[in-house]
Amino acid sequence: MSLKARFLSLLSVTRVYNGFLVILAQYLSAIYIFARAEPIERLLRNSELHLIVLASFLVVSAGYLINQYYDLPKDLINKPYKSMIDLQRTPSSLMRWYALLNLVALLLSLFVSLRATLFFLGYLLSIWLYSHRLRRLLIWGTLFSAFLAVSPITALFLYYQYLEWKIIGFALFLFLLLWIIALVKDLENLPGDLAVGLKTLATSWGIEASQRLIRIVLGAEVLLSLCLLYFYDLSLMRYYFFASTLLFALLFVWVRRLKEPKNYSETHWILKLFVLLGTLSILFLDLDRFAELKAFIFAY
Repeated sequence: MSLKARFLSLLSVTRVYNGFLVILAQYLSAIYIFARAEPIERLLRNSELHLIVLASFLVVSAGYLINQYYDLPKDLINKPYKSMIDLQRTPSSLMRWYALLNLVALLLSLFVSLRATLFFLGYLLSIWLYSHRLRRLLIWGTLFSAFLAVSPITALFLYYQYLEWKIIGFALFLFLLLWIIALVKDLENLPGDLAVGLKTLATSWGIEASQRLIRIVLGAEVLLSLCLLYFYDLSLMRYYFFASTLLFALLFVWVRRLKEPKNYSETHWILKLFVLLGTLSILFLDLDRFAELKAFIFAY
């Protein structure tokens, strides 16, 4: 196998695009939320912040490796083309890279603080526990998946030790959105899960029950979006929450009509795109901060 094929396979298995989204979300959260009073130049010269972001990227990437290790049989059914790319890496190769990425992440976190190291140790162990056992616990598996996906933001909270109700609202909004994605993914992966006998919410409760739960969470997201719009000054970011209210209301009606795995796949990608748009919308949470960031970028 060529070096290029190995490299492309590694990028595919580690879902590098999701890792870069984590990097973007952490930097924007630090700039606009957790350290918004700190000058951007000084903030971005903070080596500890960069170490936290890099460690998060490595642990998330390692998490996709261990997930691939356990998921390969069903992915050959659900995503045959992608799985053939991922098969360029053997199970033993996946585990070597998994151990290496986690080890490097822990070593980097040691340069930040013992608290950071303990956080990342707990985070990587939680990811392993989810992949190995917890994802089989029906509704708790999808909840834990969403919790793990939002956990990199927790690293910033522990570092800056700053919290307010608006942050809790944003975190809850993201958590519920990621939970909806996990629930939709369960339905998308239903054929492969049934074939390998994997117990998930969709295989155990059925499609209609899973759809009802998705609609309940979508309703909660609509209410939360309206609360954020009503109680907080979100500047131009408010248009994202206007759009989210409309999208979730439409999905509330539309999700009952979804029948085929490809329909769930399309919905899954729409929701993931909405996560990206939400992350980018943080840029417009504070227009003065945006002007400062733009001036900093163009100064270089």
